[in-house]
Amino acid sequence: MRLRGTGVHARRGRAAPWIVLAVVWLTQAVAYGLFFSFTIFFLPLIEEFRWPRGLTAGAFSLSTVIQGVLSPVIGMLVDRIGPRRVILTGALLLSGASILASQIHALWHLYLITGVLAATGVAAVGWVPSGALLARWFSRRRGGVMGLAFSGMGVGVLVVGPLAQWLIAQAGWRQAYVILGSGALLGLGPLLWFGVAEAAPPERSGRPEVPAAPPAGGVGIRAALSTRAFWGLFFAYFFTPLAVFPVFTHQVAFAVDEGFPPMFVAGIFGLMGFISVVGRIVFGAVSDRKGRELAATLSFGCTATGTGALLALEVWPHAAWLYAYALFFGLGFGARGPIITAMAAELFAGRRFGAIYGIMNLANGLGAAIGPWFGGVVHDLTGSYRLAFLTAMGFCAVAAAFFWIARAGRHGREGRV
Repeated sequence: MRLRGTGVHARRGRAAPWIVLAVVWLTQAVAYGLFFSFTIFFLPLIEEFRWPRGLTAGAFSLSTVIQGVLSPVIGMLVDRIGPRRVILTGALLLSGASILASQIHALWHLYLITGVLAATGVAAVGWVPSGALLARWFSRRRGGVMGLAFSGMGVGVLVVGPLAQWLIAQAGWRQAYVILGSGALLGLGPLLWFGVAEAAPPERSGRPEVPAAPPAGGVGIRAALSTRAFWGLFFAYFFTPLAVFPVFTHQVAFAVDEGFPPMFVAGIFGLMGFISVVGRIVFGAVSDRKGRELAATLSFGCTATGTGALLALEVWPHAAWLYAYALFFGLGFGARGPIITAMAAELFAGRRFGAIYGIMNLANGLGAAIGPWFGGVVHDLTGSYRLAFLTAMGFCAVAAAFFWIARAGRHGREGRV
């Protein structure tokens, strides 16, 4: 049965599309709020163990490498067993990693738990399986749908960031990890088990879950890799985290270095996450109405402006710059992911979409791996984040250019169909 006006394939007994959307939103809020809380735990780890900032941030870089490398594997698993099981497994892994993080006593513990286990969990929860799940349910206004669903990430940052800082102040960072991980485990497990349903393609030969042939317009992996549109999106995904993560990972440390209280900075971090909710929804809707490339370019303008506001603290350390940073950087933070996901779903729909999108996410993982490490190393070498932040602003322009390259390739492909 096809639900009127939603572009959704559904079967009797399956959850309605809005329930699936709500569950994805809540899952992203909990999972990414927990994962990105690393920036809050960053300073307590440094203070206790006296590790260099570059090496400590390297654990987060490793996590993004692992996410990128696993993305094609996650995509193939999504195509084979469905996104529901993949997302549930990822939630369990991520929650367990947070609990285990309370037992960190050496740098290699941090790398193993945050860099490998938590990364595997968040990869199995995040963009690839959730984007594939939503693409199965919704065929219209995907930019807005993806933006709304992934706006949960921003709410997670808003809530978990200050909560983590408060828990650290009250009980220490080890107990804070246990509380956050246990809460995620108890919340996400039942939510995903009962709340996520996988939309089935039209039934073929009595096997609705795994169709015998791709739906009309389906694209294979080799065909996708031969298009300019794929590589445009691939490199847009690579340069986007280079524009974001040198700043995001070190934002709390930078502001504290400039003399602001850690709890106040954690609040700014949370405010930035809240504003990112608005940014994902707004830019997702703009991408549906005015074009994906224009929406992405405008969002990169916000990211660069926010980074410039943060840098202004070196000249004039006033709280107004932190609020400006939260506003502009928050509007751009995470806005490109829903746009890329919507573009990829439109271009490469079919039974191999999970694998194709997973390969595309490999670029995101590699770029996100370099960003945190680069920011930390620049600080270790120069005593300042200035060069890292300025370079990140330059990558905003580079990433935006690749969206337009993908657009040209997209139109070329459409002309051949």
